[in-house]
Order: sequence, then C-alpha cells, then structure tokens
Amino acid sequence: MKPLRVAIGLSLAVLATLALGALHVPAPPDFFLLVVADMAKGGAAVPAMLVGLPAGLLEDTLLAPGHLLGLHAFSKILVGYLLATLGARMVVEKPLAVGGLLAGAVLVDAATLTFLVWVLKGDFLPPAPWLLLARAATTGLFGGLLYAVSRVPWKQRREARRRVRLT
Repeated sequence: MKPLRVAIGLSLAVLATLALGALHVPAPPDFFLLVVADMAKGGAAVPAMLVGLPAGLLEDTLLAPGHLLGLHAFSKILVGYLLATLGARMVVEKPLAVGGLLAGAVLVDAATLTFLVWVLKGDFLPPAPWLLLARAATTGLFGGLLYAVSRVPWKQRREARRRVRLT
C-alpha cells in the first residue's frame, strides 16, 4: 500500500507543480516535501529518506534541469530524516503543529539548498525572504489542511447519514 501511495503522491506533486508553474503562482507549496513528510510521519527514517530521493530528483528535473542534479534530492533526504526523527520522538496531532513543522521543513530545505549551491558553485544566492516565507506558509497551511481532512472519520459519517436516511 505504501509504494502505491508514494507513487500517487509523487505523480500528484508533479502535476500540481506543473499546474501552479503554468499559472505563475509566485510561492506555491512544496508538494514534494508533503510526500516525504507523509512517509516520515510514522517515525521510520529509512523509508522517509528513500522517498526523499525520487522526490528530490523529480523536483530537480522540473525546476532546474541540467544544473547540479541531486541538490533537491539531498535536501529532501535530509528533511525526511529530520521529520522522521521528530516523528519518532514526539506525537504531533494538531493540524497547526503539523503545518508549523512543514513550514520549518521548507526553511531547512531552502537553507540546505542555499548552502549546497554556495559550496558547489561558489555563488551565494539566498532566496528572496518574502518568497521563502510565503512558500513556507503555503506549504504549512496546505499540509495542515490535508492532515485535518485526513483525520475526519469520513466512513463513519457516511454510514451515519445512510442510517438516518433509512429510518
């Protein structure tokens, strides 16, 4: 079930990234990070890091084709490890806390990418602060919303409505 969930998540991340890129959204959520965070929520670091590799490589091919392939993969692996380590050490059940963790993960991801480009190319190119904060906020809001929606007992609600209609 998990490999299918990861494949669907990565496919949706690619489609959403392409769609929001075509619409010229200035600070879209980091959909690839959401897939990595979904795998990391159980506290298993190795599966989260293994999902971070294809997620980062896909993001590399979409956002910066041909330029230092593997930068996003490294940062997604690191973020997957950090999120899984946090998931193993503490319980996060509130959507606001999940959104905050995801916003922080976006900031760690951006700092890692900036550092890697600085070390590997010699160019210190930090992202625009307001764009970075907007991307962190949209990723946190979207991730918290997805978490809140996934916690709703949809099956029980549907069964309750069905029982009410039958009586």
